[in-house]
Amino acid sequence: MSAHRSPTPAAPVGAVAPPPHSARLTDLPEVAGRAVRNPLNTRTLPARWYAPPGSVLELTDAPAQPWAEAPQDVPAGALRRHRLGSGALAAERDVWVYEPPGSWPDECDAVVLLDGDMWFGQLGFESVLDRLIAIGLLPPLVVLAPDAVDERTRARELGGRDAHVNFLVAELMPWAAARWPVTYDPARTVVAGQGLGGLTALYTGYAAPMRFGKVLAQSAALGWHPDGEEWDPDALPWITRRYVDGAPRELRLHLDVGLHEPDLLQHTRGLRAALRDRNYPVSYTEFNGGHDYSCWSGGLADGLLTLLGDRPR
Repeated sequence: MSAHRSPTPAAPVGAVAPPPHSARLTDLPEVAGRAVRNPLNTRTLPARWYAPPGSVLELTDAPAQPWAEAPQDVPAGALRRHRLGSGALAAERDVWVYEPPGSWPDECDAVVLLDGDMWFGQLGFESVLDRLIAIGLLPPLVVLAPDAVDERTRARELGGRDAHVNFLVAELMPWAAARWPVTYDPARTVVAGQGLGGLTALYTGYAAPMRFGKVLAQSAALGWHPDGEEWDPDALPWITRRYVDGAPRELRLHLDVGLHEPDLLQHTRGLRAALRDRNYPVSYTEFNGGHDYSCWSGGLADGLLTLLGDRPR
């Protein structure tokens, strides 16, 4: 999506003189900590883990979001929240499961979508899936969306850790296949995520291409290292190095990143170039936006259309 979050009301350009000090980039974290929703803006963006919602600012040149504005009178799929015990994570996890409307094929395409608490618990992405399936742009698919729990758990489990890959491959997917007609074909199975989840998707595809043949990574946190190593912005990100040095995988990838994410933009361009040098089929989008769910919502729909929209119905 191309919108930008605007936590505070914005004055017209030129209406007031810029403050001499408080607008410096180094002060932005402090300012953001005191931000509130714009009461004059009805377009809000939910926040997670009890943080207040933000306001969405979308200007006239922002890319279109046709799937968010599609007609509402389409058949609705089912959305249910399940509890799954995990030995790999040594914990239980809530998993949001989207079931497509209408009749199902013998095997449904599958999407593992990280941060299910946001996509289904807050953002209502199921309505976008309903529309895309109803108008025939996506095949019937089952979406498995594990809950991220909280910030600490998310940072501990995501970002390229083998325990999380084992959870997805050895626990989540077999659990789902025993309950829904989920395909075993990796070419029909997507792992998708944003930020740290985007990095997780990249690593999961690399580590388990026999189960996940398609990767959708949005604004992937390429500077993150699972071992806690300090990020060197001039060095090749570790996940890029894996794809460069490792044996080629049977994968198809879709990347997107915002023009207002300067470090991620640079490194995502580098990842795209490295993937193409290794002859990976990779599609790529740069959007006029930043690092937030208001930008990722439209990009997630577009990425699914790119990776699964050409499948025969």
